[in-house]
Amino acid sequence: MIKWVVFDLGDVVLRSTSALPELAALLGVAPDRFDEAYFAHRRQYDLHTDPAQFWTAVAVDSGATAPGGALIEELVRADDLGWSTTDPDTMTLIDDLGRSPGTLLAVLSNAPSSMGRLIRTQAWSSRFQHLLFSGDLGLVKPDPRIYRALVDQLAGAPDGPVEPVEVAFLDDRADNIAGAIEVGIHGFVFTGAAQARADLRTLGLRV
Repeated sequence: MIKWVVFDLGDVVLRSTSALPELAALLGVAPDRFDEAYFAHRRQYDLHTDPAQFWTAVAVDSGATAPGGALIEELVRADDLGWSTTDPDTMTLIDDLGRSPGTLLAVLSNAPSSMGRLIRTQAWSSRFQHLLFSGDLGLVKPDPRIYRALVDQLAGAPDGPVEPVEVAFLDDRADNIAGAIEVGIHGFVFTGAAQARADLRTLGLRV
């Protein structure tokens, strides 16, 4: 029986960022060069959660000078906000799951600690019993250790014992799903709320 349904954030609960043009403009660089540098360094940022290191690397690779402290703060703010718009269809799915007796909800996201702090201030985050972010854990998906850390968190009091087979995980990246499956979690590649409903129904969930 599934006790927990765990969601990724970006491109699952949250829509893809709308902030890349604004971020490129703040650095004064061409959008195409910025986008390439941004995504090249993003995974390490999600791991080490050091904004100065991340934004300096992105700026230099984009052809700009290293930003100062005030600009870094503005980049962090704009970046986090850009990833903070919820997807209505996914939120409806989450609400339906929340009304299902015995089903608990959690988030496991590759995101820096600043993003985690922002998410915790959002009213919708109260739908989840646990919110876990790579920047706080010092681990990133698809490292199998992050999924073991997830299960350990879910098993903590007062929720009671939980085994990986009692967890379902939804993520838009196939490699992240493969990491979850490796430790025994039921994983599904997220392509939309409708497909997620169909996938969760194969596990006996009524959504």
